[in-house]
Amino acid sequence: MSSVITISDTEFEAEVLQATQPVLVYFWASWCGPCRLMTAV
Repeated sequence: MSSVITISDTEFEAEVLQATQPVLVYFWASWCGPCRLMTAV
C-alpha cells in the first residue's frame, strides 16, 4: 500500500502525470469554503 504525500506544483507532472500506477489527487486550499467543508470527511 502506498502512503500519502504532499507535493507542490513543481512536482505535479513527475509525481502525477507521469506516474505508472493510478493516482488519487486531493486538491485543497485554505481559502476554499467547499474544501474546508470536505476536510472533515
